[in-house]
Amino acid sequence: MLDVVVVSFVIAFLRRGRIREMPQFHSLWALGISILLQIGSAFVGEYAGLLVSISYVFTLLFFYSNREHEDMRIFMIGWLLNALVIWANYGRMPVDLEQATKVPFPLETLIAGTDFKHVLLNEETNLPFLADFIYKPFYFKRVISIGDLFVILGTFLLVQRIMNKPLSLIRLREGKQYAPKH
Repeated sequence: MLDVVVVSFVIAFLRRGRIREMPQFHSLWALGISILLQIGSAFVGEYAGLLVSISYVFTLLFFYSNREHEDMRIFMIGWLLNALVIWANYGRMPVDLEQATKVPFPLETLIAGTDFKHVLLNEETNLPFLADFIYKPFYFKRVISIGDLFVILGTFLLVQRIMNKPLSLIRLREGKQYAPKH
């Protein structure tokens, strides 16, 4: 979601944010393992779904280890929603074909059932309301899920925190502008 990261940094710069120090994350090793498993899933054929599923466990461990930050809790919600639908569909994210035709997506492998990370959304899909069915037309066009919306929001809030201009949804709801400085 490079477009989300770039827009988040632009907004933080417009808010006069600057990187002063990077946040300290716990259990970075779990995130590293997750990334390696995701990369490895492209090379193992029929075991790709298993590796993707295991990678989600390590990513959730990373988010849980960093749950003291609101942005990480929001990330965790999105990642968990995505993990649930992927686990319920044997390691692959269901994608709505009608929406996928609107974006540059490898339709041939999706239709043939040979895409190692995605499966066609149909009447046999488990938890279809968590699948990729939302068309995102701006910046990089793509089809996203409800979980991805939480990941996008978590990304935005994390970048604001990195740029020393943290926002807190809880504090905004209470009528306060910025999150407390740590």
